[in-house]
Order: sequence, then structure tokens, then C-alpha cells
Amino acid sequence: MRCPVVLELVGAHRPPVWAQVELRFVGPDPYAIALAFQTLHSREVVWRFSRGLLAQGLIEAVGEGDVRIRPLDTTVPARVVEIELLSPGGRAVFHAPYTELRDYLTRTQELIAFGAEHEWLDLDHTVTMLLLAPPTWRSGTG
Repeated sequence: MRCPVVLELVGAHRPPVWAQVELRFVGPDPYAIALAFQTLHSREVVWRFSRGLLAQGLIEAVGEGDVRIRPLDTTVPARVVEIELLSPGGRAVFHAPYTELRDYLTRTQELIAFGAEHEWLDLDHTVTMLLLAPPTWRSGTG
């Protein structure tokens, strides 16, 4: 299931920039939500994170790794959710419309209910994706 949404890229020393992204929820990975961005060079960048993280992030601040989500106290009528993405290349902070994220999560639950993801998990696909992932090398012997 795909859904376009407009996020606001915010920065401390520059005016906000609007970014058209696509929310994605697909059967082979029923635990994840994806945010797909188109770059200026027509290359797609996709961030995957837990659907549960997004749901919890609508209520309270969550995330300790590359993705952090929290509701913002705003004075505008529409509620806003902050999505922070961290990578070795930098940090990006987006403001997203609460209602659109909530409605999208509701639609994902109509497809696969929270707690029933294991019934839809495609283990062959998961193993294939793990085998295709580049190896992570650690230095030292621990």
C-alpha cells in the first residue's frame, strides 16, 4: 500500500523545504513502514523502520537509533509529528501531518493487524534480503 504525503524539511538556519515522499507498507515486510524520497537526480532513497515505532511516535517520543519520532506541541490547528533521520552523511528533520500518518496506520491495520504480522512474514524473502545485505565488519576481537 502506497500513499503520497508532503513533509516539511526543517533546518535551524534555513527556511523550510517541502518534500513529496511516499509512505509504503508491503506484505513481504509486515513489520515495517518505508519512507521513499526522490532525489534531485531521480534516485530513490528509502528509509525503513518499524510500523510500531511510527504508531508509538504519534503518542510520545520514541527511537534511539537512526529514526526518531515524536509528536510536537504546536499552536497551529493541525497536529504535527517530527521525524528525525540520522545517517553517517548527516541529519534530516521533517515535520509530518499527524492526521495523515494516523490515517495511513489505520489503513495498514486493515490489511495486517498489529500483532498478526508474523502470520504474513515471508521468511524466504527475509533470508534473501539478509543474504543480499553488505557484510558489516567489526574491528577488534571484542
